[in-house]
Amino acid sequence: MVSNSNFWLILTIVPLLAISILSITTQAFGADSSSQYIVRRVVIWDLFYRNMIVAFIVGAVVQGAIVYVVWRFRESNKKNFYRQSMGSEHR
Repeated sequence: MVSNSNFWLILTIVPLLAISILSITTQAFGADSSSQYIVRRVVIWDLFYRNMIVAFIVGAVVQGAIVYVVWRFRESNKKNFYRQSMGSEHR
């Protein structure tokens, strides 16, 4: 069995190598099409804006969940009060 530190090392290095190899092969084999030019700056900004939209949506969902939990389980909420005294019983 692989130790925990080796597992995380492999888990981080293998995807980086796969991405770099795929990007190199894409550039090497995709270069023969001279009729279409890709403006890399435009593609990079497009990816940036798409990822920012996803990040804002995820952030809004997480913030909404936090606000709901804080509001629902606040100390002054009447649903959180015990209806009867439990005396010496454990809660």
